[in-house]
Amino acid sequence: MNNEELIARLAREALDESVERLPWRVTHRLATAREAALARIPAEARAAVPTLAVAGNGQLVVAACAGSPPQAPSPRDGRRHFGLGLAAIVVPVLVVAAVLYAISEWDSQLRADDIADVDAAVLVDEVPISAYADRGFGVFLRNVSRGERE
Repeated sequence: MNNEELIARLAREALDESVERLPWRVTHRLATAREAALARIPAEARAAVPTLAVAGNGQLVVAACAGSPPQAPSPRDGRRHFGLGLAAIVVPVLVVAAVLYAISEWDSQLRADDIADVDAAVLVDEVPISAYADRGFGVFLRNVSRGERE
């Protein structure tokens, strides 16, 4: 737990304790002021938008909008978040697999092109038959074809 989280937790605990000791008149005035502030918000801004919030006791709740009371989270919310977490893992893995497959195919194509270039060079050139039997001839052809590309 870092310093910010510790300070936030201590402040929340202190505020929760002090709220319980406030006189009824103060809590009533605060509630009236809150209702008046919510009444000044335009109707379209008060549309029900589910948001996650932490209640005073640390329990996670879903608040429909600024003026609505908190609601307990439904089991469907957990499944939706699990699905998002699963998608956040599966999608990058699939992208990496697709990229690796594309690189492999590209490398195979380059190798096939190199072999085709050597075959074409052998067929086009007039080379004596004894040169084909020489072990260094294949290396020579590969070096020549690479030198032409550079």
